[in-house]
Amino acid sequence: MNHEAEITEILKETGPLTGGELSLRLPHLNEIEVWRACHGSTNFRISNCARYYLRYDITRGNQLRLSPSILRDFLTFSLVYLPEQMVEKVETSTRLANNFRSISLEKLSWAREALLKLDPELQKVITDHCVVFLSGDIAYYLAHHTMRKHSQLGVPIKGSDIDIVVITNNGAPKEAVARIESELLKIKKIFLITPTIREELDFIVKPVEKMLGQLAYQDIHDKIASKILYESYFLMGRVDVYQSLIQHLRLRGTWDQIEADFETALGQRKETIRKILALSPDASIEDAEVASLFFASTERLEFT
Repeated sequence: MNHEAEITEILKETGPLTGGELSLRLPHLNEIEVWRACHGSTNFRISNCARYYLRYDITRGNQLRLSPSILRDFLTFSLVYLPEQMVEKVETSTRLANNFRSISLEKLSWAREALLKLDPELQKVITDHCVVFLSGDIAYYLAHHTMRKHSQLGVPIKGSDIDIVVITNNGAPKEAVARIESELLKIKKIFLITPTIREELDFIVKPVEKMLGQLAYQDIHDKIASKILYESYFLMGRVDVYQSLIQHLRLRGTWDQIEADFETALGQRKETIRKILALSPDASIEDAEVASLFFASTERLEFT
């Protein structure tokens, strides 16, 4: 039985499936083979449940990327179905989107929990002198629980990182800011090693002057910092500082530059998909060049 016929039989039996669910039912095929079988056939429909956002692949010449990556998009955020399964597709995609939203809100709660674990004195410093916001999957309600291993500790982690940015104003006591960083580092380790949590908390603390300087959008570090502010979700602290940063982001033209880069990345993704469909049948994800078409280099641990 050829791949197309196999997939058709599975979908007739199960109804719409995510790319990941379909791959589990085809253990003799790798995930790239399943992707190509689905995208290369006119007999299947593929519905995407994700909202794309911009990212940069630093290890590949600061290449513009979209997140979710092509492979993550297929495995986690896309439904494969037959033309006659449209009603089932709508119902399943609604449940899928609601699940990602629930996971995002759960991770948002863990972010708040991390900040509330700080002692009252440090919480007051945040309230009086800082703004805290989230970025990444959570900000777009795309957080997922696809398990992966921490690269250093080797412990399992529940999918998407919890990315927290703390911006301090000029009045923030330096000693207190240093303590905030130190305490969050301890909380980060607790979150990683506690079996009932297993969340990766990534955070950065920096002064508002540095954030404003990065809005110049010149080098890769500026671009990443600006993009994180652009996609941010306010969490705690000074609303006025947050609003001022967003206003600067717009007035300096950085907002428009980010959106222009997004359009460029969108066009590049379409070209990448054409390249993938043109690959030879024996193309393997073990080939670094092939793998780079499907996901950013920083995601390799998720797919190996």
